[in-house]
Amino acid sequence: MDAVFIIIFDWGVAGAASATVIGQIFSALFGAYLVFGKKTQVAISKNIFRLDKGLCLQITSCGFSFFVAQMAMGLISLVYNSQLGKYGGDIAISVYAVVSSIMTFVIMPASGISQGIQPIIGNNYGRGNYNRVMQTLFQATIFSVSITCFIWLIVLFFPKQILAAFGGTEEMFHIGITGLRINFCITPVLGFVMLATTFFQSINRPAPSILITVLRQAVFLVPFIIIFPIFFKINGIFFAQPVSDILATVLSLYLVLKERKRMLSLI
Repeated sequence: MDAVFIIIFDWGVAGAASATVIGQIFSALFGAYLVFGKKTQVAISKNIFRLDKGLCLQITSCGFSFFVAQMAMGLISLVYNSQLGKYGGDIAISVYAVVSSIMTFVIMPASGISQGIQPIIGNNYGRGNYNRVMQTLFQATIFSVSITCFIWLIVLFFPKQILAAFGGTEEMFHIGITGLRINFCITPVLGFVMLATTFFQSINRPAPSILITVLRQAVFLVPFIIIFPIFFKINGIFFAQPVSDILATVLSLYLVLKERKRMLSLI
C-alpha cells in the first residue's frame, strides 16, 4: 500500500500513514480470524476474558524489558539526532537514517530467532530439561551470529554502495563510509545480546533481562553518545553503539553462565 499510495496516488506522507494504519487493521482482523475461527489447537472461549492479577503481574514483569527497549529507542533517537546535528549537521543525521535502516536488517532476523526459541526454552525449562535449554540457546546463538556476520561483511566491504542506494552524496560518503564501518564493527555479537534477553524472559526470570536492556539502551549508550564526540568528534557518536554492545555482551555472557551454573546444580 505504501507503493500504491505514495508512488501511484502521490499522497506523500499522508499516504504512508494511511497505508500503515490500514495494514495494522487488516493484520489485526486476520489474527482475530485465526484465533477465533477455530484455526488453532487451543480453543478460545468467553470464560477466559477476565483479568487475573497474578498472571497480569507476571506478564508485565516478563515483558518489561521489551517495553523499556521500545521506550529507550525514542530517547536514543532524540539524543542521536541532537548530537549528530551538533557535530555533523544535516548530512550526519542523514547518515544515521541509513544506519538505522541497515540495523533493521540485523535486528529483524535476530529478533525472529529469539522469539522462535521462546516456546522451546520455556517448555524444556518447565519440564526440568535444563541441558536442552542451554543447547537451544547455544544453537540459536550460532545461527543468529552467522546471519548477522553476513550483513556485517556486506556493510564492511560495501559501505559506499549502501549509501549510494539511499541517495548518498559525496558529503554523505565523507562521513558515512567511516560511520557505517564503525557503527557495525561488532554487529555479530548483537544477536547474542538479544537472545540472552529473551532467554531470561523464557525461564520467567525477568530481572536479568531488564538489567541487560536498561544498561545497554540507556545507562551505557546515552552517556557514550554525549561523551565520545567530545574526544573523537563525529566518529565518537558512531563508536557509542558498538562500545555499548560490547559491555552488554560481557554482561549477558556473565549472567547466562551464572544461570547455567544454577540450572545444572538442580539436575
